[in-house]
Amino acid sequence: MGLATAYWASKTSNSPVLLCDRYGLGNDYCSSNDVNRVFRYSYGDDELYTRMAVESLKLWKSLERESGQQLLIPTGLLLLQGEDQNANSFNEASYRTLSRLKLGAEQLGQEELGKRFPQFRAEKGFFDPHGGVLLASKALSVLTSLTEKQGVKVRTREAHKLIFGDRRAVETTDGETVRFHKLIVTIGPWSKNLLSPRLPSMVPTRQQLIYFKPQKSLDLFRPRTCPVFFTDKHYGLPAAGIDGVKVSPKELNDPVDPEKANRSVDNEQISVCREVCRRFVPELADGQVIHTKVCLYDMTENSDFVLDRDPDHRDVVYGYGFSGHGFKFAPLIGRLLSELALDRTPSFPLERFSGDSSRRRGPGIGAHLGKGK
Repeated sequence: MGLATAYWASKTSNSPVLLCDRYGLGNDYCSSNDVNRVFRYSYGDDELYTRMAVESLKLWKSLERESGQQLLIPTGLLLLQGEDQNANSFNEASYRTLSRLKLGAEQLGQEELGKRFPQFRAEKGFFDPHGGVLLASKALSVLTSLTEKQGVKVRTREAHKLIFGDRRAVETTDGETVRFHKLIVTIGPWSKNLLSPRLPSMVPTRQQLIYFKPQKSLDLFRPRTCPVFFTDKHYGLPAAGIDGVKVSPKELNDPVDPEKANRSVDNEQISVCREVCRRFVPELADGQVIHTKVCLYDMTENSDFVLDRDPDHRDVVYGYGFSGHGFKFAPLIGRLLSELALDRTPSFPLERFSGDSSRRRGPGIGAHLGKGK
């Protein structure tokens, strides 16, 4: 998010832009860095996020044109009916929302599902034709290149303290003081270290990602033949950017200290993912694990983002709480945060993402992760 924000701030302002990252750009600790990520329009009956995804797709396409690089591989998203009624309700609500917005959703019976997507097993499915695979690592590299071409300076620094008043500055752990006119803070799971106590809380969680190589052939699991898919409690991406199919739980119930988080995937989680595949994607169930990764997410109470000014210092803007579903919106969020910082009218409504807890929705993660309405 920091890269996307720096890209827009430098593109739309004549002021110099400095980007500080504790570990350097594209590091293995940032939440955004992985081989691939999900793009989807499907958000249950939450029309706001669907409309944000529509706008974000336009911005990803613009980045592709500017860079000459493909960043999003269209595959569609297949929502598979299972035993979990919350997930089934999400699937049906997504179908209704996309149909109402005339975005081309399809409902597939068991026979049609088997013909079009023989690698999957389910009695029914819903197809979102706008789903796809974002090449996350490549996108970070492209954004880095474009941002640096626009004159953004990059420093590897860890922010330790924010200094307000007449002498506005960021104090780093190595003793450097960096003065600022406007400051945008997008530090993911580490956000709570610099958050105003008046802003909504955030909990860092640990997410485990497993890449399986099919037992026989990858041909049925390449993007040209395999969509992104959602099961009851897991999701998967076709082999894009790597010769393996990513499978991961939707559940994010493992709170951690980002400084001490275990960065290795649990064997138990691999076994759970195998059983999920046995039910919905049999060819993957006994496949070889070729890659694993742990990502840290920053979860808010209701999984809505926080995109707002510091309540006491209007020249400081925060973007955090992306709650495991933010990457697809990165170019849009970067634009919105830069608009806030530059005192411009946001190009998308931000009331839902207020830093005022009294204006936010109640607890629940529902549609954001495909777990309910």
